[in-house]
Amino acid sequence: MSFVIAATLEHYCVSLAALFVASLFLVQYRKVRHLHLPPGPRPLPLIGNVLDVPNGFEWLTFMGWGRKFCSDIVHFKVFGASTIVLNSQKAVHDLLEKKSNIYSSRPRWVMLNELMGWDWAFITMPYGKEWKARRKLFTNEFNPKHTERYEPQTLQAVHLFLLDLLREPDSFYRLLRHMAGSVVLSVTYGLTTKTAEVGDPFIDTAERALDGFVAAAVPGSFWVDYLPILKYIPSWFPGASFQRKARAWREDAEKMLNEPYDAVKSNIAKGVSRPCFVSYCLDNIRRSTEEEVDYQERLIKESASAMYEAATDTSVTALHSFFLSMVCHPEVQRKAQEEIDNVVGSDRFPNFEDKGNLPYVCAVVNEVMRHQPVGPLGLPHLVTEEDEYKGYRIPKNSVVIANIWAILHDEATYGPHPNIFDPSRFLTEDGSLNTAIPDPSTSVFGFGRRICPGRHLAVSTIFATIAYVLQCFEISALGIVTQEYESSIQNRPVPFKCRIKPRSPQHENLIRSAAH
Repeated sequence: MSFVIAATLEHYCVSLAALFVASLFLVQYRKVRHLHLPPGPRPLPLIGNVLDVPNGFEWLTFMGWGRKFCSDIVHFKVFGASTIVLNSQKAVHDLLEKKSNIYSSRPRWVMLNELMGWDWAFITMPYGKEWKARRKLFTNEFNPKHTERYEPQTLQAVHLFLLDLLREPDSFYRLLRHMAGSVVLSVTYGLTTKTAEVGDPFIDTAERALDGFVAAAVPGSFWVDYLPILKYIPSWFPGASFQRKARAWREDAEKMLNEPYDAVKSNIAKGVSRPCFVSYCLDNIRRSTEEEVDYQERLIKESASAMYEAATDTSVTALHSFFLSMVCHPEVQRKAQEEIDNVVGSDRFPNFEDKGNLPYVCAVVNEVMRHQPVGPLGLPHLVTEEDEYKGYRIPKNSVVIANIWAILHDEATYGPHPNIFDPSRFLTEDGSLNTAIPDPSTSVFGFGRRICPGRHLAVSTIFATIAYVLQCFEISALGIVTQEYESSIQNRPVPFKCRIKPRSPQHENLIRSAAH
């Protein structure tokens, strides 16, 4: 047989095989296309289910739909765009984790990405090469083992927070935000922040930028996300206030991206930089070519800025809920304090090695994250291929939402009365942690390839703050305190007042001595 004939036959066989594979794909595609969509409210022509989706506490509505239609997966449309809601841990596991290769992208926000310029933030990036490069930087540096080397910075920030609480107990929420910002700026950039009393320019800028991010990421908050043609309306046009907001928030985001990075680069050049995420990453690229260095530096700068975005709001919102829970459940506070007194005493602070001997405190941390999850719906995923699940069709380019609230309020997993704050649900009869009950942080910080890489640092900050505050302070109601929450992409308590005072002169001395 001649080479030409052999090559021709080989090409023919390859073509035939390709045609066979394509035929199978087409058959499967047509099969999927003929499946029914998951159940959901009946859409109206053109506008779909715009009138069915409430402007607030959507997670409760979605959970109600699941019960109404007897399905842990529901569907609705807004102006022709499909959204799939997953109301169970199993559905999330089956799709976002087992099929993460097609469920790991993000929808594109016109307001957030195009008008506010957040394209550099890997938390909003579509799944692909650029996202993977940034993710790799994060996972290499913030895995559980490497996170341990940042524990001293975390504990130092918590110490200073306690000292600030002695001076300004009424400002505990502002102090929480400053503490969380201090942890991230120290760990990420090696920067020492100014006191909460004075205020820090890096933290102030980042706070404004993140306020804009949260506002723009709330589904339905800006019509330009549903009608992209609105982005061409000039800012002076009546009703175009979103353009003016976008411009101001864009400036803050650019400052958050550049200013702390420039500061740490300057410190490195002067030889006064402290070890941090940026310095470790820059050390790893010294032997690269000039072109590679430019690309890697951009990745480092953008990943560092995303760290503030990923870690601070989660920690602050969870700790805000902790203070509210202690006000409303003094019996829980007393029991946790009794455990700390028995294990640690009042001559030193708890440390991370004490966690194994503080099961009730760990249960309090778990219940804080479960009872009022920081992001009840997380950030939406985007499915990049047609799919089928439980006999239902999942259309390509559908937005996919994990209802974290529904997952963490599932009685089958977390026991009866899920709306009641009860840390004992995480304990066995002998008082040890029940490892059979899922850790809420496995849901709070996302799923699959989109799970938050900064979660270990956030959990460390939350645990240390809760343990230190419980050891040293008594938190009690000041007037009438409601357990109301604001509806946003984050689940924040409505501002409330409480009384925060040292448990004893000995505890106050511990705080003051540790701050020196």
